[in-house]
Amino acid sequence: MSNYEEKVQEIIQEPQHLETVNKWLVSNTYQCSDFSDLSELYFHKKDETISLVLPTLNEEQTIEFIVTKILDTLNKEFKIIDEIIVIDGGSTDNTVSIVERLCRKYDILQVINESEILPRLKHKKGKGNQLWKGLYYSSSSIVLYCDTDIRNFDVHMIYGLIGPLLTKNVKFIKGYYERPLIIGENIRKSNEGGRVTELCARPLLNLFYPELAGFIQPLGGEYGGYRELLENVEYTSGYGVEVNILIEILQKYGLSTMGQVDLLSREHRHQNTSALSKMSFIIMTTILRKNMNKNLHSDLLIKKFEKTTNKYEKNNIFGDSDVNDYFTLIQNVPDDTLPAIKTLIKQPVLTNNFII
Repeated sequence: MSNYEEKVQEIIQEPQHLETVNKWLVSNTYQCSDFSDLSELYFHKKDETISLVLPTLNEEQTIEFIVTKILDTLNKEFKIIDEIIVIDGGSTDNTVSIVERLCRKYDILQVINESEILPRLKHKKGKGNQLWKGLYYSSSSIVLYCDTDIRNFDVHMIYGLIGPLLTKNVKFIKGYYERPLIIGENIRKSNEGGRVTELCARPLLNLFYPELAGFIQPLGGEYGGYRELLENVEYTSGYGVEVNILIEILQKYGLSTMGQVDLLSREHRHQNTSALSKMSFIIMTTILRKNMNKNLHSDLLIKKFEKTTNKYEKNNIFGDSDVNDYFTLIQNVPDDTLPAIKTLIKQPVLTNNFII
């Protein structure tokens, strides 16, 4: 019997996974509305400090609204957020200039290009790299992440994350929400995760990590935790970062330290099928690598495939496209895993406010 078949039988024969997940859903799932009293949050904050890391890449349409909404509403009467750090991944639009202008108005706001953080390390592009460097660059005891392409952003998406960390017995919190599908001017409601979540991430998590089956949006970009926890988990540089963090925390700290909170509805841009295929491939290899304790990225590298007009027409007519045109096998490709920060630096290195 193969290891794969043994794993499937193990899951089927252990119904306690279902009982564990059901108990967790009841005890560790929260509503953002339960934490809307900012004075109460500030009371529970006590000596904790909170950093909000915002990864950006060409977000000129949304970034100003998100930042001003947080600072003019969430921090109006109480200093809930101690610092906001925009980690830019190389925007070619006006994202950086917009945030630089806002920095002159808000003293707790910073913007920095991710390539300027730890420049002596080999540069890796990707959202995960921005999040990992945001953790390194920030200084607070609690670190939150929030995507910056959200069209209907409101502050409940932030205080909903903060509340459980300050008032409940969890060290890591993940947001979930409805993801309405926007087609032109029409909005179609959906209680499901995105296409990559439902067709790729969730089946693999249910198979290999059934304890995580209760997470409604395992790939969501709104989450946070205590620094002491986040600094001890690996990040990956690309699309697999969110699911990798979930698995790492489960393995190192256990399901009881994790929670999820309902952040209502989230509207953002939707990607085309080609982009989703690439995302699914990376997430799939991330989960399999974790399960097999093997880095599949050492053997596989996604290579962008640029179609010529003739090739595109041929594929449409005959449907005989070669998979190797999309995914090129390359041996000994450097790993895209970013190590736990606590094990990264052998000698103390001074960053903005603390020493690692």
